[in-house]
Amino acid sequence: RGSYRLVADALNDQAVAAVEQSKRRTENRPTLVLVPNLAAAAALVKGTEWPSTKRMAHTFWPGPLTLLLPPADKLSPALRKRFTKATGRVGVRVTDEPVIGQLVTAFAGPLLVSSANQSKKTGAASAAAIRQRFSNAVGLWVESGDLPAVPPSTLVEVTPDSWKVVRAGAVTSEQLQRVVARS
Repeated sequence: RGSYRLVADALNDQAVAAVEQSKRRTENRPTLVLVPNLAAAAALVKGTEWPSTKRMAHTFWPGPLTLLLPPADKLSPALRKRFTKATGRVGVRVTDEPVIGQLVTAFAGPLLVSSANQSKKTGAASAAAIRQRFSNAVGLWVESGDLPAVPPSTLVEVTPDSWKVVRAGAVTSEQLQRVVARS
């Protein structure tokens, strides 16, 4: 729903590099990694035990909330560099998109996910545009026709003592504030 995605094994540097190259990315943008749950995110990021992180994840996952957290120490140097070059953080989320959610569950590991459009080009909702742009780079296609627009996920940077919305989206600041304020 919303847009087509390019998906790769988030712990495979070659697969992550292939997604970046196919998108012809020239600028640094946040990286999104889908995980099956908050516990699985700990392989990629620090801060899964912080109260704000736990409250937001418990309330809004699965759903359109991406948490931007510092990279885990055990993340390989190559992946740390690729994932954090834009913000110094890794974006993690548990999706509520049925097909991608089933893929994350079946894969049983973190998946790098990126909208299926090349840098500075539209078309991530059009199956025909995706096929034209990525026909040589994609190993498996799951096609659902043209997709309707949906609000983007909300990006929230979390630290041990605070949080801030980096990109407004489907989850509002007010909703987040109510959840984090609960004791």
